[in-house]
Amino acid sequence: MIKPPVDADARRRIVEDLDKTFFVEAGAGSGKTKSLVDRMIALLQAGRCEIGTLAAVTFTRKAAAELRGRFQIRLEQGAADEGLAKPARARLGRALQNLERCYIGTIHSFCARLLRERPVEIGLDPGFTEMEEIEDALFRDQCWLDFLVRVRIEGEEILRGLDDAGLAPEDLRDAFDTVSLYPDVEIAAGKREVPAYEEIRGLLESYLGAAKRDLPETKPEKGYDGLQRLIRRCLRRQRILKFDDHRALMETVELIGKGAALTQIRWPSKAAALAFQAAFDDFRLQTAAPALKAWREYRHDKIVGFLRPALDFYASKRKEESKLNYEDLLMQAAHLLRDNPEVRRYFSRKFTHLLVDEFQDTDPIQAEVLMYLKGTDVRETDWQNLRPAPGSLFLVGDPKQSIYRFRRADIDIYNFVREMVKASGGGELNLTSNFRSLQALADWNNPVFRAALPKTADRYQARFAPIETVRDAEAGCAAGVFKIVVPAVGHHKKADIAELDAAAIAGWIRWACDGGLRLARSDEERQKGLGPAARPGDFLVLFREKKNMDVYARALEKLGIPFEISGSDAFSGSDEIREITNLAAALDDPDNPVTTVAALRGIFCGVSDGDLMEFHKEGGRFNFLTPGREILESRHLGFLNVSLGLQRLKAWWDFTRRLPASAALHQILEESGLLNYLASVDMGSSRVGNVLKLLEIVRNEERKGATSFSGVVKLLEEIAEVREIEEISLTPARADAVRLMNLHKAKGLEAPVVFLANPAPLTEHAIEKHVVRVSEGGQRAVPKGHFVFCRRDAFGRPAGVFSQPAGWERAVEEEKKYQEAEHVRLMYVAATRARNMLVVSTYEGNARIKPWLTIDEALAGAPELRAAFPGSVPCAVEGADGRDGEKTEPADQLRETTGRKRDKACLTRADVERARKEIAANLRRAAEPTYAVETVTSLARKERGPGEKREPGFGPVWGRLVHQILEAIGGGRLKFEKTIARTSDAKPSRTPGERAAGSAGQSALAPEDRAKLELFLDNMLAAEESDFSDKAGLLAHVEFILGSPFWERVIKARKRYFEIPFAIKTDPASPGPAVAGAGIPVILRGTIDLVFREGEDVGRDGGRGGWVIADYKTDRIPIARAALESAAWALDLEPARAVSPEFAAIIDAYAPQVRLYSRFWRQITGEPVIESGLYFTFIDRWVRVPLPS
Repeated sequence: MIKPPVDADARRRIVEDLDKTFFVEAGAGSGKTKSLVDRMIALLQAGRCEIGTLAAVTFTRKAAAELRGRFQIRLEQGAADEGLAKPARARLGRALQNLERCYIGTIHSFCARLLRERPVEIGLDPGFTEMEEIEDALFRDQCWLDFLVRVRIEGEEILRGLDDAGLAPEDLRDAFDTVSLYPDVEIAAGKREVPAYEEIRGLLESYLGAAKRDLPETKPEKGYDGLQRLIRRCLRRQRILKFDDHRALMETVELIGKGAALTQIRWPSKAAALAFQAAFDDFRLQTAAPALKAWREYRHDKIVGFLRPALDFYASKRKEESKLNYEDLLMQAAHLLRDNPEVRRYFSRKFTHLLVDEFQDTDPIQAEVLMYLKGTDVRETDWQNLRPAPGSLFLVGDPKQSIYRFRRADIDIYNFVREMVKASGGGELNLTSNFRSLQALADWNNPVFRAALPKTADRYQARFAPIETVRDAEAGCAAGVFKIVVPAVGHHKKADIAELDAAAIAGWIRWACDGGLRLARSDEERQKGLGPAARPGDFLVLFREKKNMDVYARALEKLGIPFEISGSDAFSGSDEIREITNLAAALDDPDNPVTTVAALRGIFCGVSDGDLMEFHKEGGRFNFLTPGREILESRHLGFLNVSLGLQRLKAWWDFTRRLPASAALHQILEESGLLNYLASVDMGSSRVGNVLKLLEIVRNEERKGATSFSGVVKLLEEIAEVREIEEISLTPARADAVRLMNLHKAKGLEAPVVFLANPAPLTEHAIEKHVVRVSEGGQRAVPKGHFVFCRRDAFGRPAGVFSQPAGWERAVEEEKKYQEAEHVRLMYVAATRARNMLVVSTYEGNARIKPWLTIDEALAGAPELRAAFPGSVPCAVEGADGRDGEKTEPADQLRETTGRKRDKACLTRADVERARKEIAANLRRAAEPTYAVETVTSLARKERGPGEKREPGFGPVWGRLVHQILEAIGGGRLKFEKTIARTSDAKPSRTPGERAAGSAGQSALAPEDRAKLELFLDNMLAAEESDFSDKAGLLAHVEFILGSPFWERVIKARKRYFEIPFAIKTDPASPGPAVAGAGIPVILRGTIDLVFREGEDVGRDGGRGGWVIADYKTDRIPIARAALESAAWALDLEPARAVSPEFAAIIDAYAPQVRLYSRFWRQITGEPVIESGLYFTFIDRWVRVPLPS
């Protein structure tokens, strides 16, 4: 049942007061998008504007797509509504026909549209490029490097200033990245006054002298404590550096400023320890702290002096290359409108009505653009003095959901514009009816946020507005707020807390989707065909921090629950992206052994360190372009593995030379099977999605002109430095999957059941910036940014303060108020995403900063999830306590596990001996083979036993070349134009040498085909770098084969395959020849020279057609000419053996191998083999070998 909304009057005014500008404050679930669509339809229906003069601005592209979809549906409904007046229907029909003329999109796209239409007035290249965030980050990095090169050549003065402050240009990369995001902000300066170095030095040396006397004379038994080590380090610096250099002096003061821990038992007495601590604290607070403040403010002035030309260089490079980032789009659009009254008048007429969604979180410069567009005075250049034309603006936002301060969103600007609208005669409307949540959620949320939010809004915080729900609960369906209690774990380890919480959440979702949970459905859900049964798409899992999101994904994956991750930064740091980067670097620089070894050790080649060592010891070179030793010359498996890896790299290097970079990478991924492998491991969908996203980034760069493989390698290396790149799933936006996302990604989203997960303590981050855009009196001020510049560790965390602006202490206090207020708003956003159930994870341990603090403090009366739903048994474990069939709750189980972990291990000598024996036994069992590998050739050799030594043939090179040529001809790679026919004087008994000396008339090939064959052979010999001498004999031999009845039979076959490799697993109990490893399965491997199919196309039911197995031999056959000429071309086995004893010995040597080929081919294909045999190319004889039974 739906109750009437309490704010019906405000909603009526939205669609009726069309000549009034409105600022709408819409609470969570109040239907902001619907309000925008209602206003747009009303404007068109009443004829206040045309579809082409209407523009709607949203926060994200996804929101724009949703708004466009809803708007189109309403237009279709209105145009077909017989109840509407004819003129209104006609207007909506025209709007529907011209829907593409209506702008619906983000503010950045809107500004880009303005700039593309009037670029000349602002001095822009009409073909400018809009840079996405990733592209801008990479471009900014390159500009920074270019600037460093330039400043080292030309900027001697500013380099001297940095050096005086004890800094190097490379130290300021993060500072440059930070301030570049605020181009509209003036950087607050430091101080030019030089610190009183001599005074500081005197006080420091005096303190260190006194401290030295009070230090213990000998090293304490358990070593020096932290404070003792610190003072000893300072004394050592004094002795070596003398503090003559002010930079060394201030570095020492910084060490003292960090402080250190004192351990009383490492001092002669407690009194001595306390006295030393008191003296240290006094010096640190009274002397070191003021000295560091003066030093950091002095350094700040030098840093700002270095960064300003760097920012100018970055801006000039963007203009030079006609590239605009997001900030440029806004600022250039604002400047275009501010400085060109005619342009402003033009666009004001073109876009008569502007509607803006999520106004509380858009960029502050957006307010300038909007006011310039809709202000009544086109010549006013100060946007804060403008007043919007009546009815021209419709702004929707919710200050209680302003949560993007870290991305330039500013609640001050929101409040400022709201007052501007009201001062111009506009109205403020409040939408408090909630169409999303059930009453049980409102009953819990309203008291919590009534206490957390003020009654009247101030500059830091939005005022409280109650949630007035319209949906009623349904009998038998779950509703309300619940909690998951995660027990305390040792040292409050975040990973352990996440594992526990993830197991509970995943297990409960599995139970719910298996029929344990019933949900009340809204009318919209029922129209989609959803019933009360829960499904994966009903669950949304939210996180405050991005770390450990993968733990929850793995827990869901383990239970077979589909999921999607949003807001994770795991892309650039993922293993698969790092492996691809290593491989690309190796392929780009074959002469670099470091990158080559990295690629060999990686996932693409899988070579072990031991293999690399064997390869190196045998004289191998880590360069895949340098010809190495023949692989089979070494008997060491390690050498073989590395050689094969190098061969693979060489083949892939060829791809990079022949194909575009993206195509080469795609080919490598296909050939390596990486995507298939990644899809089969944990988080497979995300891993494959990351690789495909990387491939798309490379393709996008190619479309912009970056086509070299070296450029791609550089791009990959730069991507590794960009931390803010989200990973992506293989199947993004699946409709029926559990969604896991960072809280900042969830604004505007909802779900029947929402989990506020991962109650692990938050990492505390020091305040590093404070931006002021509005004065304390609420007036617009010149934007000023107070930034602290820090040294970063390898993980991007602050590792020491470089500098701070003057007045930083006051800025920090102000920023704390803004951040504390935003934390409450974050909690409001988190608590209002749920439609039916809100489940909050809370941690029993003593967490310093709880992620869901405001909500967590109100959970005392909320029921535990497992108690409220008996039998749900999250992530139950069979027999956890040793009793089969019983199950325990994960929280209880973990309490037991944690308790066991805290117990001390007590081992006896007998325990150690028993463990050693068990380990040895396990190792022996692990070393026992579970299968054997055998080749068909070796198996055939065992079957026939030791044979007589035969006359040598023409050598392995001859045989390999014959096989390769026949494969090329039979497979169609080498084609001849003329029909091959044996000439009448061709004598089968002639040797290859005799054939080479014969006349041209004996050739089985036309002259042009013979030339083609000769060229093909030359290419083969060149590729193998072979010095083969008997080329003429080989050509004659091949021609002889091509003119034979055997080859004629092959060519006529319906299907034919050459050089077929196979591997098959044999059962140890199956009949057949004895194999190595009796009693265990054997993997048999081999390569069949030729198989071809003759007769009718027969199925498994039997028939006259089937496969012929042929093994051709190039051996020299010592048979008398007379004996051979009396024998037929095709012989059965026994008649063939009767030709001569020598021929019989050779047949007996090879026949077992052909029998095995026939047996296994029949087993692999499941189709009949009708004939098998040996074709002796030297004498042109086909010897049939009886098929195995």
